[in-house]
Amino acid sequence: MTEEKNTTPQHNEKPQPAPEQAAYTDKKESNPLAQLGVFAVVVAALIVFAIFHPRAALSVLLVAVGFGGVVMVHELGHFLVAKLGGIKVEAFSIGFPPVLLGIRKLKKGFRVRFLPRLGQPQQLEEGDSETEYQIGLVPLGGYVKMLGQSDSGAAERTDDPRSFQNRPTWIRIAVVAAGVTFNAIAAIVLFMALFSRGIDLIPAVIGDVMPNSPAYEAGLRPGDEVVEVNGERFVDYEALMVAPVLSGKGRPITLVVRREGGREDKIRVVAEKPALSSGDMAGMRTIGISPAHTLTISPKIAQKPKEVKLLYELTGLRPGDEIKAVNNIPVKTPWEFKERISKTLAPTATLTVSRSWPPGSPRTLETISFPVRIGPVVPNFREEFDLAHIFGLRPCLKVAAVSEPAEVMGLFRRLFEGVKSLFGADAQNPEQPTNDKLQAGDMLIRVAGIAYPNYRQLRETTTAHKGKDMAITVLRADDTGRLGQVDLTVRPFEIPRSDRVAIGFIPELAMVQPIVAQVVEEEIPGIGLPQLPPGATIVAVDGQPVKTFYEVANLLEAKRGQRIPIDYIDSDGRAGGTGMIVPQHDGVHVAAQLETGLAALPFEDYRIPFKADNVFQAAGMGVKKVHQFIVRTLMTLYRLIKQEVPTSSLMGPVGIISVSYTIADTSLIHYLYFLGLLSSILAVMNLLPLPVLDGGVILMLVIEKIIGRPINEKVQAAVTYAGLALILALMLLVTYNDILRFLFG
Repeated sequence: MTEEKNTTPQHNEKPQPAPEQAAYTDKKESNPLAQLGVFAVVVAALIVFAIFHPRAALSVLLVAVGFGGVVMVHELGHFLVAKLGGIKVEAFSIGFPPVLLGIRKLKKGFRVRFLPRLGQPQQLEEGDSETEYQIGLVPLGGYVKMLGQSDSGAAERTDDPRSFQNRPTWIRIAVVAAGVTFNAIAAIVLFMALFSRGIDLIPAVIGDVMPNSPAYEAGLRPGDEVVEVNGERFVDYEALMVAPVLSGKGRPITLVVRREGGREDKIRVVAEKPALSSGDMAGMRTIGISPAHTLTISPKIAQKPKEVKLLYELTGLRPGDEIKAVNNIPVKTPWEFKERISKTLAPTATLTVSRSWPPGSPRTLETISFPVRIGPVVPNFREEFDLAHIFGLRPCLKVAAVSEPAEVMGLFRRLFEGVKSLFGADAQNPEQPTNDKLQAGDMLIRVAGIAYPNYRQLRETTTAHKGKDMAITVLRADDTGRLGQVDLTVRPFEIPRSDRVAIGFIPELAMVQPIVAQVVEEEIPGIGLPQLPPGATIVAVDGQPVKTFYEVANLLEAKRGQRIPIDYIDSDGRAGGTGMIVPQHDGVHVAAQLETGLAALPFEDYRIPFKADNVFQAAGMGVKKVHQFIVRTLMTLYRLIKQEVPTSSLMGPVGIISVSYTIADTSLIHYLYFLGLLSSILAVMNLLPLPVLDGGVILMLVIEKIIGRPINEKVQAAVTYAGLALILALMLLVTYNDILRFLFG
């Protein structure tokens, strides 16, 4: 029988670990070999992914490095100024926890920690570095941990003179402001490098000018290239768009415009706020222009099979198609293309395109026909519509399509409506009934007592009947094609977040019937127009029978300046005749649009290289570019506050990463340009006076300086937690938007 010995050491005999060991002998500490094994598996998986998907892996790496680098520049600003200001920095991390690697300089050598446990204590000796430099596993930013500073409320007080709380107010403000300052500086340096190398950007070439706009009245026309704005020669389209916003109210903007032949003209134009929403600059002063594009369908779509299929099914077009002619008339510029389309007075328009499909195959000429919608000249800067007419004769209005009320709701409104629907409540506003009684093809012959209204009368009458029943009489074709009157009742509703009132349909001019709603002789003084009663149907022009308004328009076009007879039948069926002198000028005041099924054809952007001649010019261009993006960001925030921009348009980290990946996968140069944009936006957003953000911290420090004492800790905590809740709610909203955008486009 053997004697079992007790090998457990006595309490007073227990060996004491060295101070350095104490930090690593916790029973909860993970096995280093297991950690290394997990790390090796992750690295191996990444290597395999990179081998089989090298392009995707490179794009992912660029996104991680770029997006993380923008945030890291911000944190580097805090770190360097804190060090210069005598503040103790405990940690500087590239990436967010969990910590992958920690390095600290010791009095003798370095201490390296691999996958340390959170909260793991470290014992330091005199002479060791106070800062641990860390690499986090989440490479989407970084942070700086300063003694006496906290993002989750008032920090714990300490007597250490190097605590953030114990440093002078101006030093603390400088530390907090350093992040956004470094973001702006980094963006300038990045743009400076890009302009030194050269980068393709959208130039200040005018693609279109809105009717009745300040630009139109000043003499700007499509194809004009703006080469100088208020004395500044570096002008891309961004600069041209920002200039009206920065101009004083009523003060002219001086433009130098280069035109065909190289001639340069000086033009002064005063920016105004458009009467109605008109695109990206809604609610801001603008001059009423839009950028130019090419006549090539963007080849980038070829990388997305679903978009290629949809484009072909709706339009018959392919990525890379280049439009060469409209109705067999050659076109070379986008403004020629638009003019030819707008003057198409026919049910269809024909495009001739040069095609290489599949990409790389020999080019061939293809012909594609599109239906055409004839309507007023829009957008109009000061009015919703110009009063459309064809040689003084106005066709009646027709229902092109019935539309559902487009409601733009905020997050809480959407949640409320969703809860209502769960309990079976009607989520629709009772004052916004559906318009099932209206049908596409209906022609308006009476609206609230007004016979054959024009666009303006329809808008004014609809607005006056907001929330009230309104009688409408339409001409509708039955199954045999015979027209008959149908009486309807609709209730106009207000479009949310606007002063617009709608019925719920898209109007156009009824060109399929030669019915004259009105004669607009007052708009063409000195011209003898026919005396036609409202609702008269033209049956012959200069003795030639007609069955559609298309035929009327083309016959009048051929008889410019001549006196011709017009035969008609009035709305009561009585035959009549009259004559008219066809106007020589200003005859057709309508615009045709292609019916493609898309909001717009996806033309490729028109870009030209921007390259600085020297480093000083590159620096100036970089400063101006950052200034442009900062102004654009402030404009967007202003419109968001005024509810002119829906919250559904906001993008969060998921969306930014998705956009970053798309750009990185396409062009490294333009991805770097995007990072400059992102850094400029971050500089603005972090200066907002909201708790948790740098601007909110600066505001509280200023208040502290004014009142001469620190703000009460409970007040600080309450304000900080309120700010955190607001930021969290915003993050949830933008992430929700990103997910919807990712899943449903």
